[in-house]
Amino acid sequence: MGVCASCHNVKTTTTSSSTRDASENGRVDFAATCSSESFRRPSSIMVMNISNGAIKEYKKPVLASIVVSENSDNNDCYISNAESMCIGECMPRVSDEDALLPGRIYFIVPLLHSNYPLSLQLLCDLVVKVNSALSNVS
Repeated sequence: MGVCASCHNVKTTTTSSSTRDASENGRVDFAATCSSESFRRPSSIMVMNISNGAIKEYKKPVLASIVVSENSDNNDCYISNAESMCIGECMPRVSDEDALLPGRIYFIVPLLHSNYPLSLQLLCDLVVKVNSALSNVS
């Protein structure tokens, strides 16, 4: 994972417990914000349901549509790649036919979030949930 290479004017500041992306476009590096030594399982795919905080680890590439069907109570959800999220923009959707890639963090997002830009508050909530969940995953 690492610093998001697609950011323009990326400025990173380090605090005692985390790294913040202060780029003008608001893109955030989830790996750098998680204190559990980032996410360093290059062969694993981590998926978190933002509705209930449940997290699942996949060992092999898996289609987005399969992940949604296995991890949500209904199909009114979609997958979003944490590396593609940007504050002030809608959470981008991973195509149902796309395979999720190892070493990345994905979210199962309710469709009702698809038309609303990602807020700083929601982003902070997601970072806290991911950090907590990754600390508990063995």
